[in-house]
Amino acid sequence: MRQPVVITPSITKEDLRIQAEILVHKDKMTYAEAICDICEKLMIDPQDVKRIVTGPLKTKLEAEAIDRNIIKSDTSKLF
Repeated sequence: MRQPVVITPSITKEDLRIQAEILVHKDKMTYAEAICDICEKLMIDPQDVKRIVTGPLKTKLEAEAIDRNIIKSDTSKLF
């Protein structure tokens, strides 16, 4: 009888968040650049990582994208 194959994830949500924060603060990368860099190092397709970009990391990524006019804001800002 065959043994079940156990596939362990190459990175967890928390590890992704921590590694991204380190790259952003230490290497002055954007969150998007940091996530892409991590994906490249681990040879993971960025489309596969989108499922684990949640919580504070997702919020920071969205805020960065809004500030850079990559995505539209849901609320208007007064300057």
